[in-house]
Amino acid sequence: MSLTTQLHGGELAAWCAARLVGTAAAVAKVDAAARGHRPVRPVGQVDAHHWAEIGGAFGLRLAALVEPSPAYYSLYGLVRAGLVSRKWADEQAGESPTHAGLLAGQRQRSLELRPTPTGWRDLGEPVPTDVTSTPAEPVLADLFDRTRRYLAEHAPPGQLGTPAVEAALARVFWLVSAFEDVYRTAQAGPPLVELFGRSVPTVEAMRAAAPEPVVAELVELARQLHTSGSLTALRRLAGNPPAGQALGHAAPVFVHHWADGDVLLGDGRASTLLDVKTVIRTDNVERTARWLWQLLGYAWLDTADQWRIRTVGLYLARHGVLVTWPADELAAQLLGERGFGHRRRVAKARGEFLAVAERVLVAEGARLPA
Repeated sequence: MSLTTQLHGGELAAWCAARLVGTAAAVAKVDAAARGHRPVRPVGQVDAHHWAEIGGAFGLRLAALVEPSPAYYSLYGLVRAGLVSRKWADEQAGESPTHAGLLAGQRQRSLELRPTPTGWRDLGEPVPTDVTSTPAEPVLADLFDRTRRYLAEHAPPGQLGTPAVEAALARVFWLVSAFEDVYRTAQAGPPLVELFGRSVPTVEAMRAAAPEPVVAELVELARQLHTSGSLTALRRLAGNPPAGQALGHAAPVFVHHWADGDVLLGDGRASTLLDVKTVIRTDNVERTARWLWQLLGYAWLDTADQWRIRTVGLYLARHGVLVTWPADELAAQLLGERGFGHRRRVAKARGEFLAVAERVLVAEGARLPA
């Protein structure tokens, strides 16, 4: 399971429902923020899979905008699908700008090493010893290499490209998201089956596989990020770094293989944790409540303050709307706490949450990080 799954019906969901009695007010803030903004909509009728494809691909695009790091979970997905060896996946992770300065011994386990505001974090998982190469590795290496170079030249960190550039990136991130889906679901979806089911495709075939309506929609989401002023807001949250410099960190890990966020923006001293959402309707109270519980859970799970989370929020990508709270204020609001002694009561609630999380993790064969 994962924190996301737990919050859909596990023991942690029950704890949140019972203890976070002030959730409704925070949910209302999200819905109110989206009202009056014309969202980016699909063209025509689409199925449930379309929404998931857009969410995954745009999340990866925003991650690349924040930090030039490996697509960690896409690489895990390729390993899980049997398309590449773990050795190859670590080598590819080591080619990313964030990891290029690692020593040779460290680069052999690049997927387990993550940059944070407080230094490198070693996730500590033993690296499998499979070293047998696969027929797909050369062409996938070419795809990832071309993508790294294309991003560096046409859309470096903190910057969007032209519509043509964003369309090219949309095709790649649609596919890279399909790789990640294997990690998340343990199943190879139709894109991978169609591309790799009979033979190894060319890079050109992989880049041409994305449906045109999906590509057009992802380009519109990138446009919305710019025209809404949200890109400027993201840069401001990152401390307005120089052009081409990372805005923070992508895919922050709180509990390995159990709780990982979308993006973290900051200057190394104080960070804003954002989850990216690509829904149109923001009036689904239960869904938004789970989003907020998850944000709070991420912040509370960072017991060593490794990620320096001081603000949390949602980026409603279709609306181009950013909704944020100081992390301690969101905790107090969700708990319905205010007045004298509320900080002590919030700290007590955090301890309760962590105790439940520890119990759940132990039952699943894992533990909270030290």
